[in-house]
Amino acid sequence: MEKLTDAQLELLRTPCFAAVATLRDDGSPHTSIVWVDTDGDHVVFNTKTGRAKGKHLQRDPRVSLTVFDPKDPYRYFEVEGVAELELDGAAEHMHGMSRKYTGEDWTDVTDRVIVRVRPERIFSYQV
Repeated sequence: MEKLTDAQLELLRTPCFAAVATLRDDGSPHTSIVWVDTDGDHVVFNTKTGRAKGKHLQRDPRVSLTVFDPKDPYRYFEVEGVAELELDGAAEHMHGMSRKYTGEDWTDVTDRVIVRVRPERIFSYQV
């Protein structure tokens, strides 16, 4: 497992965004933009279990994320790794993510899952 740098961890703790790529059944990529955070070792995001990325990760946990600085999108880093899905605490985690980005609790926290991405490869540009 690769380790996130202090600068990467600092960016993850701000309200930044990431483009997440998962794999469809046929192997083609599916991307979406997500809110991100960190637990100090992993890149962490939250999704609904029934959404495309939630279903994809249940079947194939390989994932890639590009985390970028909203003040300078050319300042970014990419993480390739394996996702670990966690149902316990997912609703409260989503509220925490929403407070980080909007200042308020999330409106619908049913069927949520925490996604922890263990970095196997990190490529960084200016972070």
